Formats: sequence, C-alpha cells, structure tokens
Amino acid sequence: MGDLPVGETRFIGRREELAEARAALRRGRLLTLTGGPGVGKTRLALQLASRAGRSFPDGVWFVELAPLRDADMVTGAVAEALGAEETTLGVQKSPARGLIDAVADQLSGGRTLLVLDNCEHVLETTARLVHTLLRRCDRLRILATSRQTLRVAGERVLTVGPLPVPDPDDAEPVAAVARFDAIRLFADRAAGASRRFRLTDENRAAVARLCQRLEGNPLAIELAAVQVRAMPAEQILERLECHLGRLAEGGRIGVPRLPSPRSAIEWSHRLCTPRQQTLWRRLAAFQGGFDLEDAETVCSGRGIDRAEVGPLVADLVDMSIVIREAAPHAFLCYRLPEMIRDFSVEELSRSPEEGWLRHRHGEHYRRFAEPFEADPMSRYQAASLARLRLQRANLRAAADYHLTAPHGAVTGLRITTLLARHYVTAGLVSKGGHLLIQALDRSPEPGPARTEALWTAGWLTLLQGRTAEGLALLGRCRDLAQEIGDTSALRRVTQFTGLAEIFEGRYERARLHLRQARADHHDAGDDDGEWLALFQLALVSSHLEDHRQAIAYGERSLAICRAHDAAWAEGHALWVTGVASLWCGDTARAGRLLREALGLKHAQGDRWGITRCMEALAWTLAQSRPEDAARLLGAADRLGPSIGSPPDHFQVLRDARRRWRAHLGDVLGPRRFEDVHREGADLPVDELVAYALGEPAHAR
Repeated sequence: MGDLPVGETRFIGRREELAEARAALRRGRLLTLTGGPGVGKTRLALQLASRAGRSFPDGVWFVELAPLRDADMVTGAVAEALGAEETTLGVQKSPARGLIDAVADQLSGGRTLLVLDNCEHVLETTARLVHTLLRRCDRLRILATSRQTLRVAGERVLTVGPLPVPDPDDAEPVAAVARFDAIRLFADRAAGASRRFRLTDENRAAVARLCQRLEGNPLAIELAAVQVRAMPAEQILERLECHLGRLAEGGRIGVPRLPSPRSAIEWSHRLCTPRQQTLWRRLAAFQGGFDLEDAETVCSGRGIDRAEVGPLVADLVDMSIVIREAAPHAFLCYRLPEMIRDFSVEELSRSPEEGWLRHRHGEHYRRFAEPFEADPMSRYQAASLARLRLQRANLRAAADYHLTAPHGAVTGLRITTLLARHYVTAGLVSKGGHLLIQALDRSPEPGPARTEALWTAGWLTLLQGRTAEGLALLGRCRDLAQEIGDTSALRRVTQFTGLAEIFEGRYERARLHLRQARADHHDAGDDDGEWLALFQLALVSSHLEDHRQAIAYGERSLAICRAHDAAWAEGHALWVTGVASLWCGDTARAGRLLREALGLKHAQGDRWGITRCMEALAWTLAQSRPEDAARLLGAADRLGPSIGSPPDHFQVLRDARRRWRAHLGDVLGPRRFEDVHREGADLPVDELVAYALGEPAHAR
C-alpha cells in the first residue's frame, strides 16, 4: 500500500546519507532530514522510502505539505493521502469522530512509514500531529523533510548537505573528477538534455567550476545542466559568473554569500525569452497542479496567444522549471517545484498583471465548477471526482478570490459548497465542513446558493456526530428556503432530518422523513437526491427487518445510478442491494452484486467501499467456504481502521458482524479461524481485491 511519487530522473549519489538515514530509521521512530533549500531533501526521502518499502509491509505513504497555505489543513492533507475516512453517506461511523482519530486508526497496528515532505511552513501543527501519531501508533515510523527540526521527543536529525565538488584548479583526469557526486549529477542531467554532451578533458574544468560556484546544490546544478541544450559548459559558466557578478554589485562590502538555488533560479529566469518569463510568472496563479487547458485559459492574453502557451510550457519543462506528472484517468498535470513557485509568486506580486491574472484564474475555476454543480450524476462521475481531487487547491483559491471580490461572494460560496460535497465522497467530512462554515460567514446574501450551502453544512455536521448543530443548520436552511420559495432545499432538509432521526435511533420517524424526501425528489426529477434517499431507506428498512422492501429500495437506487452511468453512486447502491439480498437468503445474488461493487470501489480507490464489500462478501461465503470467509473477514478487519469503526447505528449490521464471526469460529475452531483471519490481514490491498473477486491464485 502507499503511493510514492516516481521521479523522471535518476537518483545520483548520497550513499553515505542513505546508509545513515536507514540506520536512524531502524533505531528510532522519527527521522527529520534538514538542510537548505534545493539541497535534495525530498529526493533523498523518496529514495530512502522506496528502498525501505519491504521493511514496511503495511504501507509507505507520502504527503506533500508544500501546497498548504493554512496550518489547519495539515491533518486533512495526511488523511487525504492515506484515504483515512471519517464517515460515509448516511452511515455515521463514530460520534464526534475527527480526522486525527481517522489517521491514527489508519496507521495503528501495522508497520507503516509516513513521509511528510516540506514541513517548515506548518511546523508547529505538523509537530503536534507527529507527536500524537507516534504516541498512538506504536509500530509507525515517520520520515520528515524540513528546513527546521520538528523538536518532537525522540526525533533523530540528519542534515543533508551539498554534494561533494572537486577543486576546479586541480588538474585531475576526467575519471577522477567524475567520481564526485556533483559532477555526476551535472553530467547525467546534461546528457539527458542533449545527447551530444560528454564530460571530457576539455570541459571538465568548466563543469567543476560551475558546480563549485553553485556550491554543490543539486537544484542549482540541475537548472544549469539543462542549458547545455543551447550552449557549451564554458559559456554556461561565463554567463553564470556574469550574473553573480551583477548581483554582487549591489553589496557594499565584497561579494555577498548568496543562496545558490535562488541565484540559479534568477539566472535561469534571465536566460528565458520574454514570453517564457511571462508565462513562468503567470503560472504562479495556480495552486498545486494544472493541466495544459488550464494554462491556456488562464495565462493567455496580453501578448501571449492561446496557441503559444503549449509550446512555452514545453520549453519550461525542458528547462526543469515546470515538472510534468501523470495523474489518474489519463490526466497530464504540471506543477512548479516549491522554490521555483515561490520565485514566481514574488515576480507576480511585483507585476501589474497580478489582479488581472487572479481574476482570470477565479473565473476559469468558476466555469470549471459549473458542470459538476449542474450534473452531479454525470456518466463521467468517477473521472470527474478524480479531476476534482486534482483541482481542489485551485478551487479553494478561486473560492477565496470570489469571496473577497466585489459582488463575488455568492460565486465563492457555490464553489465552496461543491468542494464540501466532494469532501464527503473522499471521507474528509470535517475538512469540508470547516471550509463551508467559514464561507457561509463571508457570504450572508440570501438566495439559493446560501440554502444549498446551509443544508450541505447541516449534512456534514450530522455526519460528524454533532446532531443538535446539524439540525440547527437545517432549521436555518428551512426558514430561508420557505422565505425565497426554494423547494429543492426544502427537500434536502426533509431528507437530512431523516438522517438525524437515524442517528438518534428513531428509525420509524427516519423512514417517514426519507419516504417523503424520496417522493418529493422523484416528483421534481432530482435523481441525485432520490438515489441517496433510496440508499438511506434501504438501510433503515433492513434495520426494521423489512428486507424485501430494502431490496426494492436498493434496486431502484441502483437503476437511477445506472441510468446516469454514475459509477461512484452505483457502487454504494450495489453494496446496499447486495446486503439486503443476503438478509433475504439469496446468497448467490448477494455475492454477484457485492463483487461488482467491489470492482467499482477498487477502481475508484474508495476504501470505505472496499472494506464494506470485503466484509459483506465474507458473510456470503460463511456457510459454503468458511476459510475463504475468514480470510476476507481478516482483510476487512485489517482495512477497517482506515475508515473508522463499524456503523454502530444499524443493529442489523452489528448483529451480522457478531453472528458470522461466531459461526466461523465454531466451524473452523478458534485457532484455525485466527490463523486464516491473519492470512487475510497480511495481504496487500490489490491481492485482497483479486482474491475477493475470485482470483485466489494472485493472493497466495
């Protein structure tokens, strides 16, 4: 398990640091790699994590903290990377459950490595989270990168220094010079930029002098090396010396000691054409990543035609200014490395284009959000959710822009509401609720955007176990909706009042509310509201032992989802219909539905769905294949902490869990049950899914 970024270039050198870091991770539970900007802390951490993977069979997880601009988002970023979910649609997993609990549960018990990259700007919050996780997860190891130490008890620190550089005045042969890591890095990146480049007796002195002037800093060396595409090493050195000399002219006494990455970035900027410089500056508008269409829409105009943006982005990729990354569902994304983006932000802040560009960025993501708002049941639902995930940071930035722009608060609130509903699908409920409550305070104007935000906030608050607060938000929504005649919001108020009744244990009253909401949604043609009301009705009916009615509700929910080809919602409908079929004794049909649901949820990376489907599939096999059932139950129990405790508000699920566990223990005997259960718990997720889908050969 885990998802480490894969670099497009070879890792060079650092043998001693790798050995020292591996030893430190074996001896302690927290290792922080410190060092100056551009020195290679992240690359070293990724290399260490990839090599240590076998020591952590329960997962190696990478969390990038650099894009965060709010320290309160640290825990949410970790939860998002882990897939640690607080709750799911209509089923509260644990009252008042928070993100820290979800993260701790995900990481407890297993041998796991958590990599936290670029902690320095959110240092205190990260330190508190690290302290909590190490205290609660006794087999967890944490590897952090930061310009400062975390100052957490038990922290081991490894300072990452510059790469070794030869003395350029020594007349060493090429073979001797090439043994230095700085030279090897330059030669590797230069050869990648130009197949004609070779380290020779003629250019070795210039390369060595370049690496010395750049103080062995890997980022600076990489930026210099790509210039061999346009000029020989001697000319690169000459231009660099000239640039550093101009910088030194501003000093009163001698030559100041300049941060070499910054110098190299400024120098690379000077080597760009005016159009390349303009695009580089404009790309600062993006938070996190962007695709080519985003760049074309936001960054074109005022001297750059739309058709020019693609080639200019390609130029910046070739210069190592922009990084290209593959993303889910065949999206191709780009991003600026942290230091280069910081430089871009400074350049943009000094430019008269800043206000114009922020407006274009905000308008682009307003238009980006509109299809998701208009058609949440799109046939491209799964791909849309993946695309929304990639654009969360940009959508938050656009929402912030509109919330502060004249006459833009309503647009900002609508974008934030979309984000909050998306966070529900990711299981990050408190994160979405926090953003939405803030946006409601900043956009008091009455209207449909506010009613939608209010019922969404009420829903998310209920899912966090704060029933009284959730009902208060729904009450405010009802009052405003009645005042302005918003029948859509009134339907949702009825529906989520039913959810509150579920959480209070009043199932008959919950069913009345949900039936009314379902009928109202149907009459209004609101399929997005109807499928969810039917899903919730199926669960309530199962609890009330009206299992055939539960199947009917589940099948109707499934039909709506399939009519729209809405794959994420379809997976939920398949699960609830499969479980209801099991209660009615149709084990074969239940197994087919649950396997289909599992295939969808695995493709979507939905850990809640994977876990619940594994568990229910185990129940379907308990009579006929008890060892397979125990193995799947072990898998579900292993994954369970990543989604929270079982849904305690539904007696029928609690009873099934207890009944089938007892049955398997009786049939297999306590010792055999535990052995097979442990086998399932020890398998990787992909193998577990293959096993559950009927491919046990892949899991052995």
